[in-house]
Amino acid sequence: MPLRADVQRERVPVGRRRGRAAERGHLALPYDDRGADRIHAHMEDWLQTEWHGWKVYTANMTEQWAQIAVAGPRARDVIAKLGGMDLSREALPFMTFAEGTLGNRFQARVHRISFSGELSYEIAVPAGQGLALWEALMEAGREFGVTPYGTEAMHVLRAEKGYVMIGEETDGTVIPQDLNLGWAISKKKPDFLGKRAQMRTFMASPDRWQLVGLETLDGSVLPEGAYILGVGENANGQRNTEGRITSTYFSATLDRGIAMALLHRGGDRMGQTVQVSRRGGDPVPARVVDPVLFDKAGERLNG
Repeated sequence: MPLRADVQRERVPVGRRRGRAAERGHLALPYDDRGADRIHAHMEDWLQTEWHGWKVYTANMTEQWAQIAVAGPRARDVIAKLGGMDLSREALPFMTFAEGTLGNRFQARVHRISFSGELSYEIAVPAGQGLALWEALMEAGREFGVTPYGTEAMHVLRAEKGYVMIGEETDGTVIPQDLNLGWAISKKKPDFLGKRAQMRTFMASPDRWQLVGLETLDGSVLPEGAYILGVGENANGQRNTEGRITSTYFSATLDRGIAMALLHRGGDRMGQTVQVSRRGGDPVPARVVDPVLFDKAGERLNG
């Protein structure tokens, strides 16, 4: 669902935006294409069963828009060749968006967001203009060596930056603190969904599996979903486990295999060597490192 521009916004610290719908206006909920239908159905369910007295109407706008991400060190230069909007760092800082006309013909909403860890803009235009925008961007980027990239490349980029992916680094047992996201949990709100669960003793246990990065000593790629072996055996005679690989790729940038994993007391084990299981072979030794493997200062992201 694309953002709507007729939402009044108050500038607050990054990651904590508040908004209210303008009178007789709209409040937009951006979501990825895989979840839009589910979220829309959830909202409709609550409007019809719990909030039926509200004069609120929802619409799934996903198919009415085309959205293209332009990412990389020259992303701003590519879009600037189309003309029409100021996309400078000062005019459009990270985690903001703007409306305008690109190339004198594209009514666009430009979002300054990134899942690649690079300087990135996601441009939303009416669906009927999607192909024309694509062709215009490819032509504008020709001198910069522009090339399309797919989701597999994006997955490698996000892993280099330590960005978690829901469904990969998470399951029904993982909580924000496990992913170094405890800062996102409100310390001020009197109540919120999940607060009672957060107060349970085990949620604060230092023995939880926590997100870490892994690098093999020989640069090889670790097996997807492999377990990190612990000391001793369980009652079934199998090796104990103390973690698992959540994402693993070959990084062309770093010229070696990289991985993200959930590891017992992971935050306290930087620099240690662990043993990762491998089917039909000896365990693979890997070093525990920070999950942010590239551009830790965020210089490329902030452009």
